Amino acid sequence: MAIVELQGLSKTFATNEGEVQALKNISLSVEEGDIYGIIGMSGAGKSTLVRCINYLEVPTAGKVVVEGKELAKLSDNEIRKERERVGMIFQSFNLLMQKSVIDNVCFPLMLQGVKKNEAKKKAEELLNLVELSDKLKNYPAQLSGGQRQRVAIARALASDPKILLCDEATSALDPQTTQSILALLKKINKELGITIIIITHQMSVVREICNNVAIIENGELAESGTVSDIFAHPKSHAAKRLIIGGGDSERSTLRDKTVSILHESKKIRIVFSENSSYEPVIANMVLTTGHPVNILRADTKNVGGTAKGEMILGLSDDENINRKIISYLEEHNLSVEEVSDDVLS
Repeated sequence: MAIVELQGLSKTFATNEGEVQALKNISLSVEEGDIYGIIGMSGAGKSTLVRCINYLEVPTAGKVVVEGKELAKLSDNEIRKERERVGMIFQSFNLLMQKSVIDNVCFPLMLQGVKKNEAKKKAEELLNLVELSDKLKNYPAQLSGGQRQRVAIARALASDPKILLCDEATSALDPQTTQSILALLKKINKELGITIIIITHQMSVVREICNNVAIIENGELAESGTVSDIFAHPKSHAAKRLIIGGGDSERSTLRDKTVSILHESKKIRIVFSENSSYEPVIANMVLTTGHPVNILRADTKNVGGTAKGEMILGLSDDENINRKIISYLEEHNLSVEEVSDDVLS
């Protein structure tokens, strides 16, 4: 059952230079209990989209339906009540620096009128869940970035939300800390049954934790589907840039390793299935067809807990040879698609 539905969602802002359309006719559905990724390059409109989900931004057009309720039809007081069921964590943590860890987690409970002793007991339980039970009396300035984000997660869970929105929640963290936060989010999803929506520009985050993904480009929905399907068969240019090129955070590294040597006129990307990942497919293809290829890039990535291999191959200028190579690869259950330099760069 869908817990969040966006129907024809659009958002326009008025600026001194005129109107700016941040979102254009976006429709998507998030199933209850899912971990759903919304990804795009910087400035794609992701943060505006997440603020529309909890009505911090009121859409210019379209509908936002949360747990079967169309938010536009609710009163201001009813919307505030709905927001209590939608927790949110941010890149910048947004903690109260003058309050201790436990007081930060108690804060939303106190605003709801929960008694101090009850609020403290619940805060202690949540801090134990996020593995910070030894930091109750510390202040945010005494914590690492990962610990601050754990406090922010505990605070977001204090109101017993059904949905947790994560807006670039790992962007300010190092890779090891990012992994620990993603593992915690998986645990929360599994043990508490909370639906998680992750807004990110990092394809590695989507591959690691999300089941389904929507790709946003220039305020529009470029593509959506399961992470596994889109990784193997990206259709839109935006998806290809994020998956093959690596996205904002990985792009510079990939450019250094790959783009400088891409001089072949035709390049293809192949994705290894479970049945082919343990076979020397490329070596066998060269022996069978008698035609060599250049391996321009090879990588293995974690997609939803499963290791999947991909390669970028440089082919010759002879189309007859290329057809033989591609036919061989497809006969051996490999996904094959031609890629262009602008996707890789």
